[in-house]
Amino acid sequence: MPTPGGLRPITRYGNRKLYDAEARRYVTLEELGLLVAGGHELAVTDQRTGEDLTSLTLAQVLLEGLKEKTARIPRQVLVGLIRLSAGPVSAWADWRGPQEAAARARDEVEKIVGGLL
Repeated sequence: MPTPGGLRPITRYGNRKLYDAEARRYVTLEELGLLVAGGHELAVTDQRTGEDLTSLTLAQVLLEGLKEKTARIPRQVLVGLIRLSAGPVSAWADWRGPQEAAARARDEVEKIVGGLL
């Protein structure tokens, strides 16, 4: 069942398994990547603490894709994301939600990639 705001609930258990409540089954990082690529917004929470693990899990999805050679992200884009994430928290504070965050991240990536051309 989708949560308010259209976020697909994913629960991470202590054994590191990921459970998709909407599909009612365990999923892999690769499957989460496919969901995101298909336009789904995810909300990953720790089953025990309720902590939001969405950003950490999405970073793991990217890392696994790079390790498996299914993701091709230019080095400069990764460097730009690291620099952006190391910036002041206030730079992120005014974002309204995942869609605006995605739009801003896309704009930043386009600026970085545009500088490479």
